[in-house]
Amino acid sequence: MADAPLSAHDNSQHVLLERMLFFSDAVFAIVLTLLALELRLPPGVDDAHLLQVLAAMRSQLIAFTVSFAVVGVFWMAHLTTMRALAQFDWLVAAANLVFLFTITITPFVTTTVGMTGVLGAGWRLYCLTFVLISVAQAALLILCHRDETRLLHTAHHGRLAFRLVRASSPGVAFAIGFALSLAGQRPLSSFCRVLVPFVMLAARLLTPRRAAISTLESTSPYAADG
Repeated sequence: MADAPLSAHDNSQHVLLERMLFFSDAVFAIVLTLLALELRLPPGVDDAHLLQVLAAMRSQLIAFTVSFAVVGVFWMAHLTTMRALAQFDWLVAAANLVFLFTITITPFVTTTVGMTGVLGAGWRLYCLTFVLISVAQAALLILCHRDETRLLHTAHHGRLAFRLVRASSPGVAFAIGFALSLAGQRPLSSFCRVLVPFVMLAARLLTPRRAAISTLESTSPYAADG
């Protein structure tokens, strides 16, 4: 039996959702590209001294790797949020724009911490940026779940607590690093980067996750459970 044609309203909703997702993915792609473009060898480097120069750039390389990984985590969480939407909502779109704004700050703070190291104000700004991103993502989630029956596919109802805990995990790790830096434990604070996967794992273990639903209730690409 052929699928019923989409109504004009349904088609409009689908187009708006697609545009929001494509725009968001484009912003993430640009941010990740800018992170890589900030890695530059100093002029005049020859092959004989390449390894020495790379060793001297280790702080920039570490900052790039950590930022790329954490922004990637935010992208995966954002993808889950967007595919849960059953229809477009302007308030959600505005919150999504604010979230993307916080994401675009990461190339600047990554360059800053790569140049100044993890012992000063540059590092604290770096930590605060990821805390801010986590807060913006939490606000986006809350707005998406504020009217679940209207905004979300049924398979995603009742998932707010789990997703909030998971989305806040990077922010929690970097908030610990920020607090340690303020307390004078500056070398120790840099290890908060290592805490990110462990905080995410703890969030997954401590928050009950609803059993996966085998049959999705919509053919929309946003309907998959996650």
